[in-house]
Amino acid sequence: MKRASGRARITRSRKMAIDLACSDEEAQETDAVADLIAAHRHAVAKVESLGKRLMQAEEAEAALIGPRLDAVMADEALVRRQAAMAPVADFGELKMKAEYFARLMNDGWCDVDAGDLHELLRSFLDLPV
Repeated sequence: MKRASGRARITRSRKMAIDLACSDEEAQETDAVADLIAAHRHAVAKVESLGKRLMQAEEAEAALIGPRLDAVMADEALVRRQAAMAPVADFGELKMKAEYFARLMNDGWCDVDAGDLHELLRSFLDLPV
């Protein structure tokens, strides 16, 4: 009988954790960092795709692709800055952002400038302890 009530307590405490993690406010904050990282990955893929097309294009087509590539690169930089600035809600998000930006810099996916790094580190300062 004690064993059954112990299980009920565990189930209740797990349910509370699930309820807290799935509340509207928490879900939005948690998803914001992951969504921004996903948006940045998408932007990097667009830049790579247009860059490859530009390298293989004839002169006339390259003249059309060039301005589009510039616009896509500007969008990528904007999303990268937004991802760097996004506040982290917990240690898991901090780790996710740190690992993502480390991969960006180490794998040469895109240029991470000093301003992005500054905003990234600033976002870590507001981590609730």
